[in-house]
Amino acid sequence: MKKLAMVLLLSLSVLLIAQKKPDSKKGGDPEKGEAVFKDKNCGVCHFTDKETRRIGPGLKGLFKHEKMWDEKPLTEANVRTMILKGGGKMVGFEDQMNAKELDNLIAYLKTL
Repeated sequence: MKKLAMVLLLSLSVLLIAQKKPDSKKGGDPEKGEAVFKDKNCGVCHFTDKETRRIGPGLKGLFKHEKMWDEKPLTEANVRTMILKGGGKMVGFEDQMNAKELDNLIAYLKTL
């Protein structure tokens, strides 16, 4: 009986481990996000390697700042809203970007 219980417990453990999704799939992929940045021509308005303003603000160290250019707190949610809805001179991309592309872009911006 003990052997059967151990076999069942071991089998259940293997099944649970096999079903667990890897954490690396959580969130976006920065490499794919860089491709989104290029594909959507974000570099026309934003530098990635400096904080200097081009047309829009430079994005180097973006997530290290406390506030966005419009004085809103710099949170992931506010950055997502800015990308989707736009603001100031920036157009929104909600009709040009799907949710996974946005996740990937955010992951990329966090690496700058």
